[in-house]
Amino acid sequence: MTRAGCGRRVAILYGGGIFACRHCYRLVYPSQRERADDRALRQAGRIRTRLGWEPGTLNGDGGKPKGMRWRTFHCLSAEHEAFVRASLAGMAQRLGILKGGE
Repeated sequence: MTRAGCGRRVAILYGGGIFACRHCYRLVYPSQRERADDRALRQAGRIRTRLGWEPGTLNGDGGKPKGMRWRTFHCLSAEHEAFVRASLAGMAQRLGILKGGE
């Protein structure tokens, strides 16, 4: 076995020519390859799930889940709206609907 790599103590080693960590092989997590608008869409979906709303950011907002504090609900709703705005702006820019920062 060839021994090479950074010498870090890691839980998972990847095989191949040598056994090394993901840093040595320059592997990244899928979320690190996402565009900012895709990440915002994923975050908005996660908040929708937490609030018990219907999946899909273009569906209407639901109400406050039973047992959730109003303050938490308002904070999550505001976060959701910010993520949806960022996601839609990124999609519009990719499709050429918006030019630059309009």
